[in-house]
Amino acid sequence: MNPIEKYLRSNPKIASIIYFSTLGFIVLTIYSDIISTEPILYIPDEIDTLVFFFFLYITYIAIMIQKDKKDKNDKNDKK
Repeated sequence: MNPIEKYLRSNPKIASIIYFSTLGFIVLTIYSDIISTEPILYIPDEIDTLVFFFFLYITYIAIMIQKDKKDKNDKNDKK
């Protein structure tokens, strides 16, 4: 587990903020590219691709946080 993952797993609120910020950026990009007649933000495609892969990584960390919570609750229920 790398230091970034450890930090985000120990601070789930920060992970949630980053997750939803990245999701909002992706939604804004899709809206800007498809629906809007003029782009809202001029962002190169390379950065869009990096943000998308970062979103996938943050999603993985969010799933691991939920799994940790479930395992912790299951442990407490068995006691």
